[in-house]
Amino acid sequence: MRTSVDVHNHLLERDIPHELVPVRGRLRTPERTAAVLGLPPNQVGRVVVLEAAKGLVAAVLPASAKTDLRRLAVATPSPTLTELGPDRVAELTDFLAEAVPPVGLPEGTKVILDRTLAEQEVLYLAGGEPSTMLKIRPDDLVRATGAKVARVAR
Repeated sequence: MRTSVDVHNHLLERDIPHELVPVRGRLRTPERTAAVLGLPPNQVGRVVVLEAAKGLVAAVLPASAKTDLRRLAVATPSPTLTELGPDRVAELTDFLAEAVPPVGLPEGTKVILDRTLAEQEVLYLAGGEPSTMLKIRPDDLVRATGAKVARVAR
């Protein structure tokens, strides 16, 4: 399994400013992360991994938002998208499903950053391990991943 060290190294190799924030215990949901860290919920995101006809898609969404598959299909573009279960996410990304970061994913993964997150000053996302958060500016996340910014949450 890959860890936060892999996330850190991936970002260092690309000269992307970031911070890995250790948290006590396992914060299993982004909503709980926001509450425990005293952050506004709109600064905490989560990564949803989907399979498209031409590879993986990582949708970076606000913590409490759901994926709008229609909007995501237009943004990718892909006629078919299937949200993956935890075991398949771990198998394909080599990260624990609850800790999948938006960076360091398999080559060719298309990253889509929801527009509401792109408007924030800083984001907190899973950092590759259940007890580590990635703190990164949205512009740096886009630069690190080549993410497309689109409205894909509902």
